[in-house]
Amino acid sequence: MVAVLDRDDWSACTDNIVVVDADRRCLTWVPRDLWSSRCAARINAAFARGGHPLLQAALAELGLPVASSLVLRRCAVERALATLRITVPVPRTRRYWYPLAPRLRLEDGARLVTFTAPQETLAGERLHQWLGARRSADRPAPPLPDLDRIERQQVLVRRLLEERFAFAAVLEDPGAAAISDPEALALLARVRADWRMRTLDRVAPFLCEGQQALRLRSPLSHALRTLLLRLRLRGRGLLRGLRPRSEA
Repeated sequence: MVAVLDRDDWSACTDNIVVVDADRRCLTWVPRDLWSSRCAARINAAFARGGHPLLQAALAELGLPVASSLVLRRCAVERALATLRITVPVPRTRRYWYPLAPRLRLEDGARLVTFTAPQETLAGERLHQWLGARRSADRPAPPLPDLDRIERQQVLVRRLLEERFAFAAVLEDPGAAAISDPEALALLARVRADWRMRTLDRVAPFLCEGQQALRLRSPLSHALRTLLLRLRLRGRGLLRGLRPRSEA
């Protein structure tokens, strides 16, 4: 498991969490707002409250057992990406509200950033905007902003793997990385660009102990919701097909 802190200190939240399954050749992104009963908070607070053991226990609670973990301070990622310049595909143009600088809060001021189809070349601050922007400026906006952000992260990670990016650069400062077991590094070295990337997206928003969070839906309720959505979209397509065409 790899996690990245949203600020440059060990008491910060792990806003990016990815579970590595070498047997299935799969990377699974975990939304930061998923509720964990083990730490009585959202899962992104687990590491700050109980280090590797609590974060691993919270992931096991979600059905994602991990044997080792690597947690990085924000500066480790910023340093590794400092000189990177890479082009990513953009299926559709997207607009977001983003802080005036990467380390500032959105509440303290925002600016509009746009990623234009069919592709964008990212470097410097644009990389951080791509990885971190959550508040959509489009209408309709994505119902779960974190899933939209995760989708962009997966696009970038796949491109980095395709370009054989030197991920070991995040470990140049030993003080910016916390490793539960050296086995974590050996496992990460096996990841390739053709691995499957998925998101733990079987989630629904809810309010718990005064906090907005997400919880996992049961597989049955998620399947029914997906089926109803598909039927609704199919029905809209049929209605469009039945509309009378205007005569020339």
